Amino acid sequence: MARTLRILDQDPEARPKVFTSDYVGRFRAGQQIDDLPVSLDAWRVTTGDPDVAAAVAERFGGSPQEWQTSKEDNLEVLTTANSVRVIIDNADAVSFRMALYGATGKPIHLCDGVEFVGDDDPRRGQPCGCPATLVERKAAEKAGYGPKPDIRVVFRLADDAALGKFRMMTGSWSFMKELETVWADLDSVGGPALCELRLELVEFTTKKGVDVSFRKPAIKVVGRAPENTDAPLLSLSQAGDEPPF
Repeated sequence: MARTLRILDQDPEARPKVFTSDYVGRFRAGQQIDDLPVSLDAWRVTTGDPDVAAAVAERFGGSPQEWQTSKEDNLEVLTTANSVRVIIDNADAVSFRMALYGATGKPIHLCDGVEFVGDDDPRRGQPCGCPATLVERKAAEKAGYGPKPDIRVVFRLADDAALGKFRMMTGSWSFMKELETVWADLDSVGGPALCELRLELVEFTTKKGVDVSFRKPAIKVVGRAPENTDAPLLSLSQAGDEPPF
């Protein structure tokens, strides 16, 4: 039987929270409003740790507030930043798979676009049956029977690496097309890399004349992260990149 403090048994709300996630927070490109997904102009960060929420708000603007969720990250910060500096350890920290989730929220189809990849899937290694072209894949996803990109990025904040690991998850087809470049750039650094995690504006007009605009996640690899994460970081001009505005 676990040993407990009786004084905290009397006041369980005072007991420190125990988090099961390996990540202190999540960067999100959108939110649900009236049960509809809405794209945001700046990063939204969710966490279950009030100290993390306060640190994020101090660095990137916004204020911590509660939001409705059944998960641990019940605090959100609607920041004013569409670009943040992060440290990505290596290319393995940027993962990709194609996923279709069922009504229970669990994946019913996991593949790499060619073969099933689910660890517990008896079909693992077998052809997944997905169409070859992106046009057909997108149509299947839109119709509800095909998987979409499931991309996950694990990183630390360059300004406060000791805060812990965050992650960003996206189903963006546009971001998927950039992954090979991101992986190559991270491999070329050969270690922890200083990067910019951005929400880039995309604007276009459809064939029917409808103007469309949204923001998509993007990663710019700047260079090697300083070994001492408390050391001054390269300015954008020193890093050979234009300011993100």
